[in-house]
Amino acid sequence: MRLVMSVVTLAVLAGCSSPAERKMANRGFEYEEARLEGRAFLIPAGLQTPAFNSDFNIPALPESSREGAIGANVDVRPPAQLLTVVPGSQVVANATDPTVSFYALSTSQDIQNDAWTFLMNFLAKHKVTTEKLDRQAGVLETGWFDNTLALDGWGEEDDDYQIRQRYQFVLKNDVQRHAVNMSAKVIDHEETLDGETSTSLTPTEAKRYATRALNQFSLYYDKELKAREQHKSSDGMTLQLGLDNNDLSAWIADGSFDQVWRRLNQILPGYGFIIKDTQQSLGWIDVEYEDPGSDFWKAKGSEPFKLEEDKYRFQLGEMAGGKTSITLFDKDKKPVSSGAISQMYISLSEAFAKAQADKAATAE
Repeated sequence: MRLVMSVVTLAVLAGCSSPAERKMANRGFEYEEARLEGRAFLIPAGLQTPAFNSDFNIPALPESSREGAIGANVDVRPPAQLLTVVPGSQVVANATDPTVSFYALSTSQDIQNDAWTFLMNFLAKHKVTTEKLDRQAGVLETGWFDNTLALDGWGEEDDDYQIRQRYQFVLKNDVQRHAVNMSAKVIDHEETLDGETSTSLTPTEAKRYATRALNQFSLYYDKELKAREQHKSSDGMTLQLGLDNNDLSAWIADGSFDQVWRRLNQILPGYGFIIKDTQQSLGWIDVEYEDPGSDFWKAKGSEPFKLEEDKYRFQLGEMAGGKTSITLFDKDKKPVSSGAISQMYISLSEAFAKAQADKAATAE
């Protein structure tokens, strides 16, 4: 809540100033008129002149040091920073243009195709055309990105200030690391303030805009991934008996870790498991089991679980081929018997596949 309020406050304040004013310090620049006064060292009458040396003389500044912005031309905004909101993404250090690596989240994900698809749909969302597309070379050039709010990043539009830009996105496939490196840069820029249009952009400003564009794409990418995973988890999935990576009896779900995590958290409360604690990064769900009763099992048409009413832990593990194992341990962290696992499988497999069955029934 505190962060949201800060952002809202910033947006309101930003609406009271022009884009140029937002870039500069909010105090005067009289110091630019200051000059160093070279006064002689006065020796009072009757005192001896002390000895002098030049060891601590301040050398004159070279002319090259006077290059660059000063005063009102100094951009006081904090440096732009690339966001790594997409799981597993990384900033590519020392790249010429802002660059982020997007990694495949499973062996089944076509990361290159996803990156291209998400990029083109991201542009379409902002009503930006694709002017040049060379997938073989990994280059996409956009049409005019004419959106003051998206480009300038402030909360209100300004009738006196307009900005539009074209971008070049470069995608390089990294087969060995199952990743795609995506970079962005501004290739055309037009900025209009009070009727005067400028097409110049300093390297620092260009990098800031490219960073912002790439950050907006990362946010879109992350949102699309979550929507896809949510859709898959709600569609149901197949469940089989098998062995986990430690050769323990387990249920093997045909879905990614995130899909199975969400699905299992949805299913367990409906079968008498009270979720007490979870740790997604470590893949475990701690529960307490209470038998829902004979009427429940009769309605389900299933046999009651062969479990004592006690505490248990469901442990998820990633497996090859985009599958996920689910292993059940008792309160002493000992694996539950294979007999109980196979007996519970019937009810749990039906629950995991329920969305598919419901979907098929609806289609009929």
